[in-house]
Amino acid sequence: MSLAIWIVLAACAVAVVTDVAYRRIPNALTIALALAALGLHATQGVGSFASSVGAMLIVTVLGFGAFSMGWLGGGDVKLAAAGAAAFGLPDALPFLLYTALGGGLLAVAVSLFTGRLNAVTRSVALLVRPFAYKGTVAVAPASPVMLPYAVAIACGAGAVALSHTAAPFLRLAL
Repeated sequence: MSLAIWIVLAACAVAVVTDVAYRRIPNALTIALALAALGLHATQGVGSFASSVGAMLIVTVLGFGAFSMGWLGGGDVKLAAAGAAAFGLPDALPFLLYTALGGGLLAVAVSLFTGRLNAVTRSVALLVRPFAYKGTVAVAPASPVMLPYAVAIACGAGAVALSHTAAPFLRLAL
């Protein structure tokens, strides 16, 4: 497993602890991860560095769109962008896909644990309704369930790490 993967896993472990305990991901952690990722890729050549910067910029732009809609926190976006920078473009997309899958599973688990599965299901249906019925508008949930999304990001990083080692079947051919 590469040094970049170990760095992402370590940063995600710290982020999970702080996000679960305090609902914050320290800026120092995400900045350190981004700088370490860019530094590692810079030593591997211009192409690797460009891949890292590209992945980070794409995730930052998409993530801040999600942040502006209230779907993700700023720390979550910065952690995902720094993680994508560490993985680079070959692995950034599977990282994001596994993160989204982890986020969905986390949402189901939290809503089950808090007894709000029915309310969350109704809220999701109201959000996606315009895709099924033309002329309708999405309705924001009255009381959204806030998730420590660093857990989902750590799941994405863990799945990519496993795809490079013990579980190559997790490697996505994208």
